[in-house]
Amino acid sequence: MSASTRLVDRETVARLLRMEDCIAEMERTLIEVSAGQSVNLQRQMIPQPEGNMFAIMGSALTAQSLVGSKVIVFPGQKAKENGTSQGIVPLFDGSTGALLAVVDGEGITGVRTAATSAAATKALARADASALAILGAGRLGRLHIEAICSVRPIATVYVWDIAPAATESCCAWAEQAFGVKAVPCKTAKEAVVPADIVCTVTQSAQPVLLGEWLKPGAHVNAVGACAPHVREVDTAAVCRTRVFLDWTEAALRDTGDLVIPVQEGAWSPEDAAGEIGRVLAGELPGRRDEGEITLFESVGIAVEDLAAAALVYRLAEEQDLGTLASW
Repeated sequence: MSASTRLVDRETVARLLRMEDCIAEMERTLIEVSAGQSVNLQRQMIPQPEGNMFAIMGSALTAQSLVGSKVIVFPGQKAKENGTSQGIVPLFDGSTGALLAVVDGEGITGVRTAATSAAATKALARADASALAILGAGRLGRLHIEAICSVRPIATVYVWDIAPAATESCCAWAEQAFGVKAVPCKTAKEAVVPADIVCTVTQSAQPVLLGEWLKPGAHVNAVGACAPHVREVDTAAVCRTRVFLDWTEAALRDTGDLVIPVQEGAWSPEDAAGEIGRVLAGELPGRRDEGEITLFESVGIAVEDLAAAALVYRLAEEQDLGTLASW
């Protein structure tokens, strides 16, 4: 007996995965992570030629009886130049073992990452936060503008990127897409100092955000540092903020934003406020006062990809999109 598998390509993912829907899905998923209602395996990385890294990220959504893995190549320079980095999320029925779908992983990753930051922002940022700083003006930076504008009344976006042309392009796009005032900044400090919300979405190995720049009441989404030897925020930023995590085990292993301050003896895992899922569930206080500075450390976990892929699969089934294949 053969079963049909739905293949969902990048174009179809872009059509189906609406930011607002993904934010709601990430809120539910983060709550399940903290409640022990999902299973995550630590990201496994296998070095490849030309600086590429082959990554396997397995997980299970226990309540939905779904299981799968994101399988993806994190690109080195040659893959970036050629645009050949690809990934997939195979989605299985945990009860029958049927391969329900194979969903494009690149399309999933960016949207779910920004949606996760937005879920944390809803829980932690001041309700009146209207100034957003984006450090890193690539695709992920643009997705974060879309996501944060969905959950806070953003009027001004300050953008900085190491490439001035990318900064200018992102600002022009943001003004046209969201009707905000977008300010191109020559330095990261210029973007951060006036910001109520800061998103670091670079590929930098060294800090691009210093703690001394953060104003009282600011919220930070630290997103881009996903290896223990690289970081986007300095030790002062970590020590000055109340730190929330997506998944404790991964955050304390996989990001230099936290690993390096621990190695320096400046910060301890016990200093973390806890997982954001507990805040979303109402079990843990988020922002305690208007002047508190909060930081959400997002390393990106497998169950977020699985949940986003499951959402895409459900929508593709309803609308009969994608390609059916028999195995």
